[in-house]
Amino acid sequence: MQTNWTDNEIKRCILREGLFVRRGMSDEAAETLAERCMFRDRDFDDRRACIECKHMQESGFCKATKQWAQQKDMFHRCHRFEWQVPRTN
Repeated sequence: MQTNWTDNEIKRCILREGLFVRRGMSDEAAETLAERCMFRDRDFDDRRACIECKHMQESGFCKATKQWAQQKDMFHRCHRFEWQVPRTN
């Protein structure tokens, strides 16, 4: 089991934290979710959280499904999921 983070994992985690904070999460919650995402990625788990998707609006509404998003930090499978690419600044 790999315990040390790679440089790419650290960069990705920092970018995700920024995205999650911009989408309304507290710093602590964003850090926790970014870490969970990193471990999920290591396990090749294909589930995603709504907060990672480009369709989720600030209000929590999903443009793709035309419904309110599920709990935004819960991993699940969604056939309409599309990555929201985090900004680098």
